Amino acid sequence: MQPLTEQGSDGFANGICLLVKEAMVRGRSSALRAEPYQRSEGRLSHANGYKDKSLSTRVGRITFDVPQVRGGLEFYPSTLDKGIRSEQALKLAPTEWEGYISNG
Repeated sequence: MQPLTEQGSDGFANGICLLVKEAMVRGRSSALRAEPYQRSEGRLSHANGYKDKSLSTRVGRITFDVPQVRGGLEFYPSTLDKGIRSEQALKLAPTEWEGYISNG
């Protein structure tokens, strides 16, 4: 909410980026069965940085840092559709956003 209140409508894209990034990082942690930097016997793989993905939206072009994993685990964030480069790729429901806002 901070980018939106500080930057008005220009901050909307930044706010979306923050929400989606948080959802993707949480999704990766769930897939790995471990939080970032956490040592765990149940860990399935390891985080391996980020890869850019740009989407064309009504508020302009938005570039997301999509979390990557290594070690054979297949992972792609459930918040984005793979291969789609428009806002239709965003699949984070508004009810999920509320959870990330209140828990973040």
